[in-house]
Amino acid sequence: MESSEVKSKKSRNVILSYNNKLYFVNGVNVQIEEGVGKINAVFHAKRAIDDESQDLDIEINQGLYDILLEYAKLDKLDLILVLRIEGLSNKWCLMSEDWMKNQPTNLEAPGYVV
Repeated sequence: MESSEVKSKKSRNVILSYNNKLYFVNGVNVQIEEGVGKINAVFHAKRAIDDESQDLDIEINQGLYDILLEYAKLDKLDLILVLRIEGLSNKWCLMSEDWMKNQPTNLEAPGYVV
């Protein structure tokens, strides 16, 4: 059984919703085990609520791995990848940071993105 590891520092513009908590991701390490069909990702992140650093070890599917890989290749600092992971299912979108900053603030709206 072979394994390979992929590391990316270009994931600094990732917002992650996982286990009903919001995180700002600093980096992602992905380990693929050939023949096992497992992809383990470690999201190096800070909790949005208290800025506490945390490493989240999450099993992801091939589709999310492909999204992370393509996002890292984009190398556009204005794009934010917003992820919601629940078990092996996930939802994602790309947003412009400039667009988000220029949106009117509604104080009655909930304070979360995903």
